[in-house]
Parts: sequence; structure tokens; C-alpha cells
Amino acid sequence: AMKFHPILKTCGAVRFATSSLHTASPYAGNTLWMWDTSSDSNAKTLRTQQVRAFTVRSDGLESRGKSVSSYHGKDHEHGMFSRTDLKNARRIVIKVGTSVLTRENEYGVSLTRMANLVEQVCELVHSGKEVIIVTSGAVGLGKMRLQVQSVMSQTVRHTLSYGSSRAAPLDSRACAAAGQSGLMTLYNAMFNQYGVSLAQVLVTMSDFQSEAHRVNMCETIKELISLGIVPVCNENDVFYSNNPSQTLQGLSGPDDFILNTFNPNFRGGEQREKVQDDKGAGEDKVLRLTANDSLASLLAVRLDAQLLILLTSVDGVFCSVPGRPTSTGTQAKLLSSFSPDDPVTKGIEYGKDQRVGRGGMAAKVAAAVFALKHGVPSIIANGTHQDTIKEVIQGKAVGTFFTYKKEDQTPPHIMAIAAKSAGKVLAALQSGQRRKVLEQISNGIKARANMVLEANSRDVADLQSRFQAEDMAMGIYSNKIKQMRLSRARLNSLIKGIDHLAMTAGDSVGRNLHWTKLSEGLYLEQEATPLGTVLCVSEALPDVLPQIATMCIASGNALLMRGSSDIRHTMLAFHSIIVSALDSAKVPREAVALLESRGFVNDLLQLDEHVNLVIPRGGKALNEYIRANSRIPVMGGPAGPCYVYVHADADLELAVRVTTDSKCEMSGGASEMGVLLLHSKWLESGKLEDFTGPLQRSGVNMLAGPRIRSLFAAQVSKFMSLRELGSDFTHSECAVEVVESVQQAMDLIRQYSAGQVECIVTEDEATARNFLKQVGSACVMHNCSTRLADGYFFGLGGEAAFGSVKDGDHRGPVGIEGLMTGKWTLRGKGHVSADFLASEGHARLGEGSGVSALVHEKKCVTCGLQIRD
Repeated sequence: AMKFHPILKTCGAVRFATSSLHTASPYAGNTLWMWDTSSDSNAKTLRTQQVRAFTVRSDGLESRGKSVSSYHGKDHEHGMFSRTDLKNARRIVIKVGTSVLTRENEYGVSLTRMANLVEQVCELVHSGKEVIIVTSGAVGLGKMRLQVQSVMSQTVRHTLSYGSSRAAPLDSRACAAAGQSGLMTLYNAMFNQYGVSLAQVLVTMSDFQSEAHRVNMCETIKELISLGIVPVCNENDVFYSNNPSQTLQGLSGPDDFILNTFNPNFRGGEQREKVQDDKGAGEDKVLRLTANDSLASLLAVRLDAQLLILLTSVDGVFCSVPGRPTSTGTQAKLLSSFSPDDPVTKGIEYGKDQRVGRGGMAAKVAAAVFALKHGVPSIIANGTHQDTIKEVIQGKAVGTFFTYKKEDQTPPHIMAIAAKSAGKVLAALQSGQRRKVLEQISNGIKARANMVLEANSRDVADLQSRFQAEDMAMGIYSNKIKQMRLSRARLNSLIKGIDHLAMTAGDSVGRNLHWTKLSEGLYLEQEATPLGTVLCVSEALPDVLPQIATMCIASGNALLMRGSSDIRHTMLAFHSIIVSALDSAKVPREAVALLESRGFVNDLLQLDEHVNLVIPRGGKALNEYIRANSRIPVMGGPAGPCYVYVHADADLELAVRVTTDSKCEMSGGASEMGVLLLHSKWLESGKLEDFTGPLQRSGVNMLAGPRIRSLFAAQVSKFMSLRELGSDFTHSECAVEVVESVQQAMDLIRQYSAGQVECIVTEDEATARNFLKQVGSACVMHNCSTRLADGYFFGLGGEAAFGSVKDGDHRGPVGIEGLMTGKWTLRGKGHVSADFLASEGHARLGEGSGVSALVHEKKCVTCGLQIRD
């Protein structure tokens, strides 16, 4: 391109002074690519660029149109794509398979699937992306039409001549001819609802045999795209031969190349790969243009698309035929990624079921590989699922992604399956082995404390640099740093908690919960068993991984952990210690797995067949998001402000100590004070500063409630205003409000509290008892800090989550028991239900001739003494 730099002028687009290119130009017949960019002139490092291709001819330059590409650099040249690149794709080719559009009985079109497809495509178009649709389905729709016609005509024949033979199978070419118009009518009607116009482009193999035809076809499609029209392309099945042996031998393309296949020469100058047939003659190692899969791949390459999506009725490419056991006896597994160079993918056997289509999985894989080799990333995904296209663009782990790049992390569903399998090994550990793993984690943190603290300091430094670059507010900055900083004292407290957990919870799995003698020789027991796999999604809390991981190990559960990227190095340091302890017990490392991709969380929230429980550890927004998007049970109530009420007769020094600790001792959590309720006596006596001063000196911003502003405006003139107490407060904010009585305080708590932790500070026992009884929160306290509402302090072996009044059985700090369930075992000696059924006419069990009686003798599982009702 630099050869023509003197005649290059940029004015919004690339223009050339074609008069300078005379007939003797040595570049005639070649393709010239020009980049119009304001960034680095090195094409390998461009991020966003306008590309225009020109064909150098004897009379100047012929423009071949413009395309916008987001894929640049050496990695992408060699197919080293990742799913995160897909959101930048501007031009997308979507191939809709016959199995996606047609009904299960292969007659007619599924309007529900088609409508979902149309809606997704329209969203892409309205977001500025260029979409080309390659659609099948005409044969299926035409099949329904011709079948009706055949039945009608067959009925007349049967009327005239009884016993005539059944009609012959319908010809697919006739079905295609009959279905094309109906298919486009349906597409037009649906796209019109979104204000998107369509244009049909029917192509045949001969259109790819002539360079002129190919150029004209691509220019037509590009012109349609520039006008905001979605091209709907289809191989014209009317001209397709039903006899597979019929080829186009004798028809030649450029350079006398027999074109009964993909033509690898259409970009010019590409080296053709030769293979030897049985006779030793060389032929081009390419693929036949026999279906819309190959057409979509050709168009994607020819039109310089940045993404090819092949939609079918299966989830992607499997390691073997789905439903058929592999040689090892296991079921076929979905491949999240497919690399043509991987020896595993070269030996895959593909299914033969093509329904009414002609492609099949082998054709789709061949088309995707061809596109990848020519620089277009491809995905084979299930188009019958809701929002598949949107999820592909968002980079979610759906379908099979074709790339030469090794995936940075295992796909979420594979991680969930591996965690579930590893969890079974973890659950089978003996009590001594489980206790030893916990002790090794504790000792590992002690021995490598400096490494952990250095990793945390690195995270803090990175966050400080980012805050300074983004010029964030000082309050948010200081609170965030405080939340994620791991001190030596905090680390020692963590170690003590793990040690306590090892001593008290090592034998939690298999512990006997209930024992009942139902009848003579019939005994019922219940023992504690793990839930299975736990998913924890956390904000930037540096010690949450070792806390949750040790509790999961103690309870025999596998853990999938997604923490904030702000504490990435801290979590990696802790994770290395944890997996080292698992290795010593020969437990697979997948039992405690880290998720480094935020996009994986949404995928995991849908895997209810592999994940048993979700624990969000963060603020209100995180809790609400998890609950709104999860198909899995969620533990932990929506975070909300804790209320501390200081009564009129409270001891001032004690009250200040309790309120300051409730807010400032730690950052975040369900037990952090958010609202301070003061009896009016404290403001009338001018003691407000005694309460708010320590909080402000600790970096807390005070917010004045509406009532205190109206009654004591002078004392709160420097406080920020608060409209209502139900607001969501940050860790650096605390509201203060005035009340006239304990009853008024309880009314405000009932109206605005999240129902987690509340506290009263008073010297009057009667007032305290009334408060403790009337307030229905999960934890209600008297004269002590709300920070003591913690699983460690309560002797629960740690705290996995904090439940509110809305969480049913899980209220307050949730310890080991919250991560376990019960398994009933019944031992008998030939007992059957008929032994205990009442005879006819008797209302109670155990009555009647020959009927056994139920005794229900319960014994304490600790001391063995009988429990009487």
C-alpha cells in the first residue's frame, strides 16, 4: 500500500488518483488493501480500522467495497480467536439449519423458533451490526405444501380407483421450489414488525465458478448491507442433483480449476493443498458445495465477515455421537472449543441424522473449519434454545467455538461437572482425613502468610492506581481499600477460625441427626450429607475464599468460587494453599475451583442439574442480581442496613462503644450498622456529637433523616440529607434519625429493615425484653455490637451466608449445617406396609386383627437416652 502513498488522499474515506495508474502498472491484476486509520500504521497492531479492497486494473483501481474489521494482529491471522473477541464482530453470517426452523414432524415451520431468531437478528441490526442470513427450511415448508396437494389428489384417485398404490416420496427439489416463496413471506412479515427490510439472494454452485459472478454477488450483498437491508441467502435446491454421483466435472473456473468444491483460490494467490487419490493423481483438498453450511462458510470468507454462526438442533460438536456410549463407557461430552490441529477432534465420529436437510454435523464442522482457516471465527450452536445468538455475541460459553487458540479456562459446564465429580471424592473422606486437610490449610496460611499479604498489597496497589487514573471520589476510594485490605490481624483471625473448624466440624459428614424405633425390628435414622456443589459469588472480600472453601471441605461440598477481579492475586495465593492440601489427600483440585471470567457466572446460574446452592457474598445489588438470574436455590438474604436503637436510659459510654464497633470494626457484611436511631433525649441534651464524632473520624459520612432535620436542623446542618431510611447505604455512610419512644423505633425497623440484625442499647430490662420479643429480625441484640452476629462467634464453625426473615429455615448466620442436608435410612426385617395398615372400618393405624403397631421411640443421638414427647 505504501507504494501508492504519494497519491493517497484521506477525506472520510480512502480515495485514489486513479489517473496515476497507467496501463503499464506492474500491479495490474492484483488486490490492493488499504487501511484508513488514525492509530498505529502497523496493520498487526490496529484495533479499529476501515478497510477497502481495490483491484488494480490497467485503467486504474476498481473498489471492491468497504468492510469494518475488529479482528487484527498475528494471533487472529492464524485463527487464534477467543470468545471475548466475538462482541466486536461487526459483520456476522448466521446460518439457520433446517432442524432449527422446521417442526419435529419435518412438515412446516416452527413459528416460535423463527420469531425468536428474527427478534435476535433485529436487535443486532439495530445495534449497528451487519447481518447476513443463510437460511434453510424451504424444503420443509414446501414438503408440507406438496403433501397437502398430494393428499388432495390422492383422495380423488382413491375415489375413482380403490386400492391404488401410495404416492411416491416427494422430490426435495420440488419441495424447495414450493417452499421458497412461503419462507420469504414469513421472514418478511416477521422482520417488518421490527422495521427491518429483507432481500432474497438465491445462489447455485455455478455462481461460485465464475470470478465475475462471485464479484457481482458479493457487491450486491454489500450494497444491500449498506442500505440497511438484511440479505437472506439460500442455495437454490431446485438445481441440486438428488444423485450424489452427479458432479460438475468438466465445468472449470479460473486457472482451469475444476470447481465442484469450495474454491480456495477466490482470494487470489493462495496456495492450493494437494492430496493423492487412490490412483495417485493429485486433486484439491477442499469441500463440496452441497448444502447451505458450505454456502454460509463461503459467504463469510468472501464477504470478510468477522463471525460465522451455524445454528442447528444440537448443542454443538460432541466427542462422539450423542446418546451412544464412548469406548470407555461414558456418555458423549460437548466440546466447548474445536481446534482442527487437535488430534482428539480428528477422530470424532459424527451422526448421520439430517432430517429434511442435506448438511449434517460433518458438513457443519467442515464449513466451520474452512472459515477458520480463512480467518473467520465460527460457532456451531443450538438454535432451538432461547437467545442463542445473543449469548454467542456476549461471549458466553454456548455451542462449540472453532479456534486454534487454547481456551484460557475450562468452560463453566465442564467445570461444574468436574466439581460435582470431585465433590463425591471429598464427601467420601474419613473424619480424620477431612480434619487433616483443614489443618494443612491452616498451617499453609501460617507458613505462607508473607506471600498472601504481598499478593494482597499488590491488589491494593493496582486498585489505588486505577482509582487515581479514574479520579474516583475519596469516600468510595478509602472504603474500597479498607474492604479489600488484608491485615496481619485479620489473617490471624482467619487462621483461628479454620483451626476451630478443624476441631469441631471435621466429623460433620455422616453425623447422626435422628434415631427412631418405629416398630420391633424397624429402625429409622437420619444422617448429615453434603448438598453437592456450591457456587459462591463474592465482592472484593479478601478472606472469603478460605472461609467458604474450608466450610465446604468440612461439609463435603465442592466449591466453585467467583471473586472480584480486584483481589485476583490474593485469591490465587489462597487457592494455591488450598489445592496443595487437597493434593495431599488425593482429592481432585476441581473440588475447589476458581472462576476468573465474570461471564461464566451467568452460565453457571443456569446449571441447576450440576450446582446445588448459590451463595452471594456482597451488597444488595449483587444479591438481587443473583436471585433474579438464578435457577438454583440462593442462600442469604438481600443485604440491608442494620438498626441500632439507643434508648433514653442507655449508658452513654457503653452506647458509643457499641455503635462505633457496629459500624467501623469491619467493612461490609450483613451485621454492619446502617441506621442509628437515637431517642430525642440525646439530641435535647446536646449529645449527638458524642455518637457521630467517632464515626466521622473513622471516615463515615453521616446522613440526616427527615425527622431529625425538621426537629434539630441546627445540629445536623453539616450532615447530608436523606429522603427515607429504606435507602441502600454504602460502607462509608450511616444514617441517623430521632425517635420519641421504643415503639416508634420498632415501627421504623419493621417498615424499613431487611430483617437481619437489630440492636437496642438500654439499661431497662423490661424495655429490652419487649424489643427482643417484638422485633422479628433474624438476630436481635441487647447492649452488644451487631458485629457479633457471626457464625464464628455463634460457634457454627464459620459463616457461609447470612439469612434474613425471607429465607425460611436459614435465618441469621448460616454455619456448617446450612451446607448440609439429611439422608434417611430405614432398617427392617421383612417389614411391609401391609403390616401397619388399619383394617377396613378402623380409623387409626395399628388397629385391627394381625396389624403391627407403630411405637415411634426416639433416642437422643448424643447420649442415647429415650426422648419422650
